[in-house]
Amino acid sequence: MAVTYHDSKCIVKQANNSKSVEAEILEFKDKDRLTVVLNKSVKLPMKWNGKLYEGKMAGIDFITAGPHVTTTKTSRG
Repeated sequence: MAVTYHDSKCIVKQANNSKSVEAEILEFKDKDRLTVVLNKSVKLPMKWNGKLYEGKMAGIDFITAGPHVTTTKTSRG
């Protein structure tokens, strides 16, 4: 059996410039969707595009590679 863990934070960048911010992860489904909270006040839903997660808010495009995902194989002892 495999157990998957992910970090609780990730780096989100504005697509049109190099500004980035650390965001807290609210919801995550690997290679499907990601919802992050920016500055403890703005909820940003993002969708997987095949390479990155991308989302749009207030006319600004945001991208992220998502959180670091770790899969651990377990065995019954």
